[in-house]
Amino acid sequence: MQGLDIYNRAMNLLGYTGENGGPSNGEALAMRGKELINQLLCDFGDYHIEFLSDEISVSKEVFDALCCGTAMLISLAEGDAGKNAVFAQLYEAKRAKALSSVSIIEDRLPKEYMG
Repeated sequence: MQGLDIYNRAMNLLGYTGENGGPSNGEALAMRGKELINQLLCDFGDYHIEFLSDEISVSKEVFDALCCGTAMLISLAEGDAGKNAVFAQLYEAKRAKALSSVSIIEDRLPKEYMG
C-alpha cells in the first residue's frame, strides 16, 4: 500500500469527497498529507515516507489505525470537532489493537522431587 491509499481512505471516511463534501483547502491538505501520515507512523516503529506515492509495508491492523489517525488529524486541521472526537477514539482503539501482542508465559518454577 501507499501513503496515498491511507490519505484517500481517510478522506472517504470523513466524507470529504467531491466538490460539495470536500474540505475548504483540499489541495493544501493533500500536500500536508505526507507529514500527517509520517507523524502517525512514529507510533508504529521506524517508518517514514518521502512522498505519498511511497510504499508502506505494515499489517492490516496498522493500516486501519493509520487511516483513522489520518482522518483524526485532517478533521483537527479543518476544525471539525465532532468528527475529530470520533476519529480520536477510533484511532486510540485501533492503535491499541495494532500494538498489542499475545504471548504465552510458560511455568518455569522448579518442581519438588521426592527421593
